Amino acid sequence: MEYYGYVLVKFIIGFVIVITHLNLSGKTQLSQMTPIDFIGNFVLGGIIGGVIYSDVIPLYQYTLVLLIGVGLISLLNAISKHVHFFRSVTIGQPIPIIKKGKFLIETISNKKNKIDILNVSSQLHTQGIHSFQEIVYAQIEPSGQITAVCEGSAMPSVIIMKDGKAREHALSEIEKDVRWLKDEMKKVSVNGEDVFIAEFWSGRVTFILNDGEIRKSHA
Repeated sequence: MEYYGYVLVKFIIGFVIVITHLNLSGKTQLSQMTPIDFIGNFVLGGIIGGVIYSDVIPLYQYTLVLLIGVGLISLLNAISKHVHFFRSVTIGQPIPIIKKGKFLIETISNKKNKIDILNVSSQLHTQGIHSFQEIVYAQIEPSGQITAVCEGSAMPSVIIMKDGKAREHALSEIEKDVRWLKDEMKKVSVNGEDVFIAEFWSGRVTFILNDGEIRKSHA
């Protein structure tokens, strides 16, 4: 009975640490998790599963390893939020596949993107879109979901700036550059370091500042 009691204690400790980590990170649903979270949770599960039945590894070492694993996942997620290159590698960027009603064949055929056009078609059907002919713009999100805009619908917004830094990949999506963004900032008297995020939608930019103030450029 002592052995099973020891296993139960290890299980409870592992369960509490993982649940606490998920609650503190705010990622309690699968749809909220990044690739870092998925891999990290597999690692944590491996640690728990590999140690829980072993009486060789002391309880304090088991707990310490779990805390190190949780800390590493949190650190990598924090880095991915603030370092654009790291985010693009670990999480990815949206991949446009249709623009202005035209297929971007080079992007779709790029083996690095691993796009299955038949799977894309199936996902569109589940969204109530019956044909590619209805679509003027479509992109694959980092989560694998499809965002599609049909004729007569508004294009989705694009976050072109975050934490005072221009997102050049996003700017290229709307066929703009950093110089254009700086001009837009001057028009509304905004400094880069004061910007929390900047959103481009319907031909105009909305700047949300760090103090919560909103400033909009003219279309």
